[in-house]
Amino acid sequence: MKALTTIVWCALLSAVVCGASLSSPSLPGLRSTKVTYHPRIGISRRVKTKNSFLASIFQPAGKKGSVNKLVNLARASNRGRNPESNDEMVAMIDELRSQMKPFGLPKLQKSVNGSWVEMWTTEDAVLSFAKNGFLGAEFDYAGGSINMYGDEFTNIVAFKGGNAVTADGKIKVDEENNRVSFRFNVAKINVGGLTIPLPFSAGGYIDNVYVDDKYRIGVDSRGDYRVYRRPNVPA
Repeated sequence: MKALTTIVWCALLSAVVCGASLSSPSLPGLRSTKVTYHPRIGISRRVKTKNSFLASIFQPAGKKGSVNKLVNLARASNRGRNPESNDEMVAMIDELRSQMKPFGLPKLQKSVNGSWVEMWTTEDAVLSFAKNGFLGAEFDYAGGSINMYGDEFTNIVAFKGGNAVTADGKIKVDEENNRVSFRFNVAKINVGGLTIPLPFSAGGYIDNVYVDDKYRIGVDSRGDYRVYRRPNVPA
């Protein structure tokens, strides 16, 4: 049970950072409950790159071009299961992060609020679910919900056939760092029509490096990197 709890915690940490609205019809099974907030501190990984390499990525196309390239690499990676471009993507996200400026609270709330689905991550637990499934069920998607105006979130790792791991919690916004911190303490495993509560207490944060109306890019408190899309954007 301890090992299962650890795997579920890591997977749900990954899903929550793709925060979405609490009532998204595109992501079934998303609900919310209130949980206290307590951030988990982490250190992001960095990949050393040459200045000329970064210049070749960012100067010709600008930030939007870099984001488009990241999204294309994310799509080609099969949700991160093909890691060939990981070093390049991490370097690009680090560069975006170095250029990041505070969005301001109104923009941060409006931009992050709404449904998101994870396209790519370096998080080992979610990649394990994506490769191996869970209790015999094939992986479907990692997603979640964030209500930036109600300070709540719901989190889901979904599998084919209706199986899922979900959790609910509470968020806190740090607008200076474009950061959304979160805390959850109850998880549920839905399998074969049964709902099994799982003792669960964890938290963390994500720094939103880039957000537009289609994509969100972030680095979380565990040092993992993530690219998300809106549910209506092609995978």
